[in-house]
Amino acid sequence: TGCPKTTGDDDPDTSTVPTIPTIPVSDPVDLTVPVVEKTALQAALTAAAAAKDGTADSLYWVITDDLTAFETAITAAQTVYDNAGADQAAVDSAETALEAATTDFIAQKYAAATPVVAISDIKTNKTAIMATTSQSATIIVSGTITDTTGFGASSWLYIVGANAYPPIVLQGAAGGGTLNATSSGKSVLWIENTGNKVTLGANLTLTGGTDAQWGGGVFVANNGTFIMEGGTISGNTVSGGYGGGGVFVGSGTFTMNGGTISGNTSASAGGGVYVSGSCTFTMNDGTISGNTAATTGGGVYVSNTSTFTKTGGTIYGGPGTGTANNATTGVNSHKGHAVYWAKTSAQKKVDGTLGNTDAGDLSTTNASDPLWVAAPTTP
Repeated sequence: TGCPKTTGDDDPDTSTVPTIPTIPVSDPVDLTVPVVEKTALQAALTAAAAAKDGTADSLYWVITDDLTAFETAITAAQTVYDNAGADQAAVDSAETALEAATTDFIAQKYAAATPVVAISDIKTNKTAIMATTSQSATIIVSGTITDTTGFGASSWLYIVGANAYPPIVLQGAAGGGTLNATSSGKSVLWIENTGNKVTLGANLTLTGGTDAQWGGGVFVANNGTFIMEGGTISGNTVSGGYGGGGVFVGSGTFTMNGGTISGNTSASAGGGVYVSGSCTFTMNDGTISGNTAATTGGGVYVSNTSTFTKTGGTIYGGPGTGTANNATTGVNSHKGHAVYWAKTSAQKKVDGTLGNTDAGDLSTTNASDPLWVAAPTTP
């Protein structure tokens, strides 16, 4: 007979059964594509950049060809690093090549505790430098170097003596560089005599120069050559004499292809640039702004025997603040906030105000390009 069946006794208690989670199925890892490790190459690039920049607040010089070769090696390694499709062999090869190039470059650098040593070394090694393809030496300045050496009665970097130096390039490190003459009564850079040429490159500022007569920032004389490709000449002063708070060209050539000349002061003429007897000033690019002359040529003063050619760039007029160049006296006689060229008659005298028909003609080889633009009224 048995016991009666109890309804529901054989039914499972579904309320206590755990839910089994669904595990998503991912795509399998493709083991045929290796993972490329670039950490070592990245470290090599960092070390190369440090070698090129140099230590903080210091400078060194190197034969320009050696610097160019090193920069080419850095670029090649960076290209591999940035290439997402580069394989491990290519990455490892780039790392090895860059490490070798960095070691070679460090051995080629001429470290200098002071600018005196750098300039002396360059002069001593002139023959070896001139034997290279570029025939020039590059000085790289990292951070701020102040004039504490007492080198030269007239200037801090003193490039003097006929054909005594190879061509020299001055430039800053990637993070910038400054040569500060610290108001020592000298120009920052002095270039004199036939055969001596200095080029100012990117990332470098020349400042703090003071001179009683000429060229607070840069002085060029006796057929010296100064080329400005970049950089800044700012905060320099001439307290009397001729002028040229930023650059004074006494006898020689100044070519401006870039960079900025600003915030310089002359107690006489040529707040930014003063071009003296039978010299040549060619402006192809760059900016001349915010300079002040007590008499004539707030931006540029050119003597009546010199040549001034402008094909590009900007020279701001005035009067005003900020970017404006100012000639603080003689303004009503059109003695040149922007440019004063001391040619006979009024044809070369302007005050830098656009549309001023009394300013005369200051045309150059490119007569359709105005020599100046009106300065903003605010900084």
